[in-house]
Amino acid sequence: MFKGVVFSVLLFGVLVLLNGCSATGAKTVSAEEFSEKVDDGKAKVAALVAGDGIELSVEVDGRMEVAAHRATINHAGMVTLPLVGDVKIGGMTLAHARSAIYETYGAYFVNSPVIMINRVDDAAEGEWGFITVTGRVSQPGRIKIPSAKGMKLTAVIQEAGGFEASAKKSDIRVSRTSKDGRKIQVTVDYDEIGQEGNLQADIDLKDGDIVYVPERIF
Repeated sequence: MFKGVVFSVLLFGVLVLLNGCSATGAKTVSAEEFSEKVDDGKAKVAALVAGDGIELSVEVDGRMEVAAHRATINHAGMVTLPLVGDVKIGGMTLAHARSAIYETYGAYFVNSPVIMINRVDDAAEGEWGFITVTGRVSQPGRIKIPSAKGMKLTAVIQEAGGFEASAKKSDIRVSRTSKDGRKIQVTVDYDEIGQEGNLQADIDLKDGDIVYVPERIF
């Protein structure tokens, strides 16, 4: 009799604990339902509107046809781009705008272009400016310069997520506008820095510089 009472008490305690777990308000759902609930909580991507700025680079067959071109969306939702003129991207997300620009440049060039587009937030620019990285890196775009000392090429490539597998590291091109307004360019063999230890090849970059990493032709 005593054992039966003890067993009943223990069973009652287990039931209380189980009920307590469900009393938290958490509902057990399927994995599919859980994913849907997580997705419902995601923040919506903001659409491009009049006054927003974009920065565009277009690469075709390993050649940079448009490099870090900045443009502002007008009241009609149009943006004026090199070679192709006006393209309507107002009201689109950045991904949809990329597709629209891809179609426009795709009709202009014989071969398919690679489109790199970023939203420009002038208020978010660093105190020391930025460097633009395009081409075969993992995260092409603008890199903020952390201090007045500028940045080394190796640091910029690292901030851009490193090279893609198809990158031609021996032919990195760095463009700059000189004080007298001239466009100048230097070619860097990245392997000289890492494999050969040539620290002079790890050049200093400054505000406004454009780094282009071309594709290696197999």
